[in-house]
Amino acid sequence: MSITFRANPELPQGEVNVIVEANEANDETIQLMQSIKGLKWHNTSTIAIDTNGGFEMVPTAAIVAVEVNDESLSVQILVNANGAKRSKPAITILSVHDTLVHFMTRLPPEFIRISRQAIINIRHLRSLKLSYAGNMSANLDGGLEEIVGRRYVPGLREMIGA
Repeated sequence: MSITFRANPELPQGEVNVIVEANEANDETIQLMQSIKGLKWHNTSTIAIDTNGGFEMVPTAAIVAVEVNDESLSVQILVNANGAKRSKPAITILSVHDTLVHFMTRLPPEFIRISRQAIINIRHLRSLKLSYAGNMSANLDGGLEEIVGRRYVPGLREMIGA
């Protein structure tokens, strides 16, 4: 398989046209086209969070963790203290009425599910420690600590290359 980019100045700004060429249409070409069609093309550097009466635009890089909290999600965001030196960076929490599965579809690939109740941003992971019954404890920026369920440990280890 070869992949080629060709600029087309006649296309409208932001539009992408994908052409799949092969000797004949077969299962592989059809599967490839379906995969391309299923891709979501949207900006993942910021996320709009519904805050009861408005939307707050949050840089996804600032999101440390997302946890299930009763019937809503708690989005834990690292706050820049405007250059002020602190021993522990400040965390602010936004409450969002959403499901963890749906919220994760709006996030870039550096987010990983670590339990049935939590997602973390791998870029804010500082250390992992063995815990009880095969679980691990993830220490994150801002002094946050999350439990990694044993079912999710292999995926996290693969993501960090351990």
